Order: sequence, then C-alpha cells, then structure tokens
Amino acid sequence: MKRRKVRIKLFILFIVLSIMCFPIKYHYKDGGSISYKAILYSYTKYHKLEDDGSYFIDTEFLIFPFNFLK
Repeated sequence: MKRRKVRIKLFILFIVLSIMCFPIKYHYKDGGSISYKAILYSYTKYHKLEDDGSYFIDTEFLIFPFNFLK
C-alpha cells in the first residue's frame, strides 16, 4: 500500500514537471523574432530590423527564475 502511494506521487510529479517544460511560441513583428516561453525556461531567437536597415541577430536562453525578470 505504501509503495503504491509513492508511485502515485512520482507519477504526479512527472506530469507536473512535463507541463512546466512545455513551451508557448510567440512571434514578434520586429523583423521575425521568435520566443519560446515555458515556466522553467525561456528561449528567444532575435531577428530585429534596426533603424539603419541592418538586422540584429542573436539568441538568448534563460532558466528559472531569471526568465521572469525580463
């Protein structure tokens, strides 16, 4: 009986962590930037059109809790 409770708790923990890692995709209208945001991380691929006509291209990866500070 006790072993069954432990398995149920581990299963629930696995489900919660899986949901926390599932990203939502955001498109920005600044030249093609894309951001993937989840609770545990944030990944942004910048492709911004600058004022002089050139493009700013960069990537950024932030992990929890720093992904909520920006």
